[in-house]
Amino acid sequence: MKLNEQVYNDLLNQIHNGFYEIGEKIPTEKLLMEKYSISRSPVRDALKKLQNEGYINRIPKSGSVVIASSRVNRTINYKGGFSKYFSENWDDIKTITLDVSEVKEPDISKKLKLEEGILLRVTRVRKYREEPVFLLKTYYPINFLSDISKEEFYEVNNLREWFQSKTNIKFKYTNETLESIVADRLVQNHLNLENGSPVLLIKRLTYDTEHIPSEFVEYYVNTNIWKYHIDYNF
Repeated sequence: MKLNEQVYNDLLNQIHNGFYEIGEKIPTEKLLMEKYSISRSPVRDALKKLQNEGYINRIPKSGSVVIASSRVNRTINYKGGFSKYFSENWDDIKTITLDVSEVKEPDISKKLKLEEGILLRVTRVRKYREEPVFLLKTYYPINFLSDISKEEFYEVNNLREWFQSKTNIKFKYTNETLESIVADRLVQNHLNLENGSPVLLIKRLTYDTEHIPSEFVEYYVNTNIWKYHIDYNF
């Protein structure tokens, strides 16, 4: 990814998700240069693109102010994913932790804005009436969990709530991508699928209130049991 695209995408994401509200100033060119360790040119390119698209107004010697946001949940209320099934069948759902390991995953470290280092991966399977529906791989920066023993993860049902209570990190928003893939041997075994079976892969990156990526999750879903479902209220 080009440097100007990285700055543009980060700022756009922050505007869309309300980190910068309408009327607020975004960081100055100098601060952005220092944050990304880059020259002025890609920063100006990113800000110019945001201005051309109507997100910010650049005021000479004053800075850049957010003037518009296309954040979806300001105009549309929705409940999506699998929340419908959780709310209706909570007593029949059980989550089992299979493994807690320290791993090196350069691509995921990059998503979490880590130059390098060790991640903590928590592998779990979620069952509905004893039928496996999800295989989940959750990744955290290892420094977030320095005071937590691995054994504690095996007693957790709602990992997101538990993680926030343990670390005092508060999640603010999430970005998800979905794609259909053919299950590999690991996914087949844990979801009781035949060779060549398709599954839904959801990749979810969650940010905290400081716009720091704090959690990355890969969901492998047997959609023969549960379908991805969204309700919109306009």
